[in-house]
Amino acid sequence: GGRPCLDFVNTVHDGFSAENEDYITTRTRYLDWACRASLLTRSELHRVERHSLATGLLAKVRGFRDALHTVFSARIDGTCPPDDVGRLLDQWVHRAWRSLRVDVTAPSCLGWRTEAVDDRLPLMRIALSALDLLEYDAPTRLKRCAAAGRCGWLFYDDSRSNTRRWCSMDTCGVAAKMRRYRAAEPWSK
Repeated sequence: GGRPCLDFVNTVHDGFSAENEDYITTRTRYLDWACRASLLTRSELHRVERHSLATGLLAKVRGFRDALHTVFSARIDGTCPPDDVGRLLDQWVHRAWRSLRVDVTAPSCLGWRTEAVDDRLPLMRIALSALDLLEYDAPTRLKRCAAAGRCGWLFYDDSRSNTRRWCSMDTCGVAAKMRRYRAAEPWSK
Protein backbone atom coordinates (compact mmCIF):
# COMPACT_ATOMS: atom_id res chain seq x y z
CA GLY A 1 0.00 0.00 0.00
CA GLY A 2 2.89 2.37 0.55
CA ARG A 3 1.65 3.56 3.93
CA PRO A 4 1.08 1.58 7.15
CA CYS A 5 -2.61 2.48 7.19
CA LEU A 6 -3.05 1.16 3.64
CA ASP A 7 -1.09 -2.01 4.40
CA PHE A 8 -3.50 -2.51 7.31
CA VAL A 9 -6.56 -2.05 5.10
CA ASN A 10 -5.05 -4.57 2.68
CA THR A 11 -4.90 -7.34 5.29
CA VAL A 12 -8.07 -8.69 3.69
CA HIS A 13 -7.15 -10.50 0.48
CA ASP A 14 -9.38 -10.23 -2.56
CA GLY A 15 -12.05 -7.82 -1.40
CA PHE A 16 -14.22 -8.75 -4.40
CA SER A 17 -14.27 -12.46 -3.70
CA ALA A 18 -17.27 -14.20 -2.17
CA GLU A 19 -14.87 -15.63 0.42
CA ASN A 20 -12.28 -13.11 1.56
CA GLU A 21 -9.12 -14.24 3.28
CA ASP A 22 -8.47 -12.23 6.43
CA TYR A 23 -4.80 -12.22 7.39
CA ILE A 24 -5.59 -11.04 10.93
CA THR A 25 -7.79 -13.74 12.45
CA THR A 26 -6.06 -14.23 15.78
CA ARG A 27 -4.14 -12.09 18.26
CA THR A 28 -0.93 -13.92 17.30
CA ARG A 29 -1.43 -13.25 13.59
CA TYR A 30 -2.27 -9.61 14.36
CA LEU A 31 0.89 -9.14 16.43
CA ASP A 32 3.04 -10.97 13.86
CA TRP A 33 1.66 -8.77 11.09
CA ALA A 34 2.25 -5.65 13.21
CA CYS A 35 5.92 -6.63 13.61
CA ARG A 36 6.35 -7.35 9.90
CA ALA A 37 4.72 -3.99 9.12
CA SER A 38 7.09 -2.24 11.58
CA LEU A 39 4.19 -1.15 13.77
CA LEU A 40 5.73 -2.96 16.75
CA THR A 41 9.38 -3.39 17.57
CA ARG A 42 10.58 -6.72 18.92
CA SER A 43 10.99 -5.24 22.41
CA GLU A 44 7.46 -3.79 22.25
CA LEU A 45 6.16 -7.16 21.07
CA HIS A 46 7.69 -8.89 24.10
CA ARG A 47 6.05 -6.34 26.42
CA VAL A 48 2.69 -6.69 24.64
CA GLU A 49 2.79 -10.49 24.76
CA ARG A 50 3.17 -10.38 28.54
CA HIS A 51 0.02 -8.28 28.95
CA SER A 52 -3.47 -9.64 28.76
CA LEU A 53 -5.56 -9.32 25.65
CA ALA A 54 -7.40 -6.00 25.28
CA THR A 55 -11.15 -6.51 25.54
CA GLY A 56 -12.63 -7.23 22.12
CA LEU A 57 -9.30 -6.65 20.37
CA LEU A 58 -10.07 -8.49 17.13
CA ALA A 59 -13.46 -6.80 16.81
CA LYS A 60 -11.69 -3.43 17.24
CA VAL A 61 -9.10 -4.40 14.64
CA ARG A 62 -11.74 -5.41 12.08
CA GLY A 63 -13.98 -2.44 12.82
CA PHE A 64 -11.14 0.04 12.47
CA ARG A 65 -9.86 -1.64 9.31
CA ASP A 66 -13.34 -1.51 7.74
CA ALA A 67 -13.73 2.14 8.74
CA LEU A 68 -10.40 3.09 7.17
CA HIS A 69 -11.30 1.20 3.99
CA THR A 70 -14.53 3.18 3.83
CA VAL A 71 -12.74 6.51 4.42
CA PHE A 72 -10.05 5.83 1.82
CA SER A 73 -12.52 4.43 -0.74
CA ALA A 74 -14.65 7.55 -0.35
CA ARG A 75 -11.55 9.69 -0.95
CA ILE A 76 -10.72 7.69 -4.10
CA ASP A 77 -14.32 7.84 -5.35
CA GLY A 78 -14.75 11.53 -4.51
CA THR A 79 -17.63 10.85 -2.14
CA CYS A 80 -18.23 11.66 1.50
CA PRO A 81 -17.83 8.80 3.99
CA PRO A 82 -20.46 8.22 6.70
CA ASP A 83 -19.98 10.26 9.88
CA ASP A 84 -19.53 7.18 12.08
CA VAL A 85 -16.33 6.09 10.30
CA GLY A 86 -14.88 9.57 10.71
CA ARG A 87 -15.72 9.48 14.40
CA LEU A 88 -14.00 6.11 14.80
CA LEU A 89 -10.82 7.40 13.15
CA ASP A 90 -11.03 10.49 15.36
CA GLN A 91 -11.26 8.31 18.49
CA TRP A 92 -8.16 6.34 17.51
CA VAL A 93 -6.20 9.49 16.64
CA HIS A 94 -7.08 11.03 20.02
CA ARG A 95 -6.19 7.81 21.83
CA ALA A 96 -2.79 7.91 20.09
CA TRP A 97 -2.19 11.56 20.97
CA ARG A 98 -3.03 10.89 24.64
CA SER A 99 -0.55 8.02 24.62
CA LEU A 100 2.39 10.06 23.31
CA ARG A 101 4.93 11.92 25.40
CA VAL A 102 7.82 14.22 24.60
CA ASP A 103 11.08 12.28 24.53
CA VAL A 104 13.97 14.51 23.51
CA THR A 105 16.24 11.46 23.11
CA ALA A 106 14.01 9.89 20.45
CA PRO A 107 14.62 10.69 16.76
CA SER A 108 11.14 12.25 16.40
CA CYS A 109 11.18 13.74 19.93
CA LEU A 110 8.10 11.65 20.71
CA GLY A 111 7.74 8.40 22.58
CA TRP A 112 4.92 6.20 23.80
CA ARG A 113 3.89 6.24 27.41
CA THR A 114 4.69 2.95 29.12
CA GLU A 115 1.01 2.08 29.61
CA ALA A 116 0.36 2.63 25.87
CA VAL A 117 2.50 -0.34 24.87
CA ASP A 118 -0.26 -2.92 24.60
CA ASP A 119 -2.20 -4.70 21.82
CA ARG A 120 -3.69 -1.38 20.67
CA LEU A 121 -0.35 0.32 19.95
CA PRO A 122 -0.30 -0.78 16.28
CA LEU A 123 -3.82 0.60 15.84
CA MET A 124 -2.73 3.94 17.29
CA ARG A 125 0.22 4.06 14.91
CA ILE A 126 -2.12 3.19 12.05
CA ALA A 127 -4.46 6.03 13.07
CA LEU A 128 -1.58 8.51 12.96
CA SER A 129 -0.52 7.11 9.57
CA ALA A 130 -4.08 7.56 8.28
CA LEU A 131 -4.19 11.12 9.57
CA ASP A 132 -0.90 11.91 7.80
CA LEU A 133 -2.19 10.37 4.58
CA LEU A 134 -5.44 12.30 4.67
CA GLU A 135 -3.86 15.57 5.76
CA TYR A 136 -0.58 15.78 3.87
CA ASP A 137 -0.57 13.37 0.94
CA ALA A 138 -2.08 14.22 -2.45
CA PRO A 139 -5.60 12.76 -2.67
CA THR A 140 -5.16 11.96 -6.39
CA ARG A 141 -2.34 9.55 -5.53
CA LEU A 142 -4.54 7.37 -3.33
CA LYS A 143 -5.75 4.62 -5.65
CA ARG A 144 -7.51 1.28 -5.92
CA CYS A 145 -5.80 -1.55 -7.80
CA ALA A 146 -6.89 -1.56 -11.46
CA ALA A 147 -7.33 -5.34 -11.40
CA ALA A 148 -11.06 -4.65 -11.24
CA GLY A 149 -13.11 -7.43 -9.74
CA ARG A 150 -9.97 -9.33 -8.80
CA CYS A 151 -8.07 -7.41 -6.13
CA GLY A 152 -9.51 -4.32 -4.45
CA TRP A 153 -6.35 -3.39 -2.55
CA LEU A 154 -5.61 0.27 -2.01
CA PHE A 155 -2.22 1.91 -2.51
CA TYR A 156 -0.50 5.27 -2.58
CA ASP A 157 1.10 6.05 -5.93
CA ASP A 158 4.58 7.40 -5.23
CA SER A 159 5.59 7.19 -8.88
CA ARG A 160 6.89 10.40 -10.43
CA SER A 161 4.25 10.36 -13.17
CA ASN A 162 1.35 9.29 -10.91
CA THR A 163 0.42 6.60 -13.43
CA ARG A 164 0.74 3.45 -11.33
CA ARG A 165 -2.30 1.22 -11.84
CA TRP A 166 -1.78 -1.92 -9.76
CA CYS A 167 -1.12 -2.68 -6.13
CA SER A 168 1.87 -4.69 -7.34
CA MET A 169 3.27 -5.12 -10.82
CA ASP A 170 4.51 -8.57 -9.78
CA THR A 171 1.02 -9.88 -9.10
CA CYS A 172 -1.93 -7.91 -10.43
CA GLY A 173 0.03 -6.03 -13.11
CA VAL A 174 1.53 -9.14 -14.67
CA ALA A 175 -1.79 -10.98 -14.54
CA ALA A 176 -3.60 -8.10 -16.29
CA LYS A 177 -0.94 -7.88 -18.98
CA MET A 178 -1.11 -11.63 -19.57
CA ARG A 179 -4.91 -11.48 -19.92
CA ARG A 180 -4.60 -8.66 -22.49
CA TYR A 181 -1.86 -10.53 -24.36
CA ARG A 182 -3.87 -13.75 -24.52
CA ALA A 183 -7.00 -11.89 -25.62
CA ALA A 184 -5.05 -10.22 -28.47
CA GLU A 185 -3.57 -13.46 -29.85
CA PRO A 186 -5.27 -14.70 -33.07
CA TRP A 187 -5.58 -18.30 -31.80
CA SER A 188 -7.56 -17.15 -28.77
CA LYS A 189 -10.47 -15.90 -30.85
